Amino acid sequence: MPRTIDASAVADLADRLYEANRTGEPIDPPEQPLTVADGYAVQRAVLDRREDTAGPPVGYKVGFTSAAIRDELGVDEPAYGRVLDGTVRTEGRLDDGLIEPKVEPELALRLGEPLEPPVDAVDILAATTAVVPVVEVVDSRIRDWTVEAGSAVADNALAARVVHGGRTAAPTDLDLELEAVAVRRNGERVATGVGADVLDGPARVVAWLVEALADRGKRLAAGDLVSTGSLTPLVSLDPGDTVEARFASLGSVTVSRPE
Repeated sequence: MPRTIDASAVADLADRLYEANRTGEPIDPPEQPLTVADGYAVQRAVLDRREDTAGPPVGYKVGFTSAAIRDELGVDEPAYGRVLDGTVRTEGRLDDGLIEPKVEPELALRLGEPLEPPVDAVDILAATTAVVPVVEVVDSRIRDWTVEAGSAVADNALAARVVHGGRTAAPTDLDLELEAVAVRRNGERVATGVGADVLDGPARVVAWLVEALADRGKRLAAGDLVSTGSLTPLVSLDPGDTVEARFASLGSVTVSRPE
């Protein structure tokens, strides 16, 4: 779908999303609906503005890869965003500055070589050096999560923080499609899922990303870490909450939000 907004509108929305990231104050939804192409143009402009404070890109996140989340957010296709170095965390207490965050347990694949099309899931697994359990904290800088496909893409596919677990595995040591997770919030189990819930498996998500990037003249690089989308519906993360994602083969990843 082609662009519908001009360079001035891209810059204006990028400035407002940049400020929302910086201050933790949400903005109103764009007055004019955005196409996905509009969204990626705004996303690039926001990332250019954020590199000085949030660091360079270190990988990608792919969102909306499960049917449940697409239905929940009202979007009809996956989307990608960039993970910036300053947003990556190890387990533990999050800094705040978040607006209305939610949690997604995910499997991330670390690549050992660059990838470009054509590729399939077998090619992705052959290029993967490690599988990393992560909890992605997503957030909407647009008030009340009033997002649709284009505005969600503009908001860096709702990326906020990525929390890595301490255990990794070779892709040959587990079945990505059957890897299960259970999510507990404040000790209560609230969600479960398996790898097949994201586009029939994490390797297929990365194959989708390779094609999507190629459409925009980009490619995955050696060393990129790709978070492949939530294995469960979104889980709210309110002040004072602790959320633990227990993976079947990869241990647990825990995040907590300050009061």
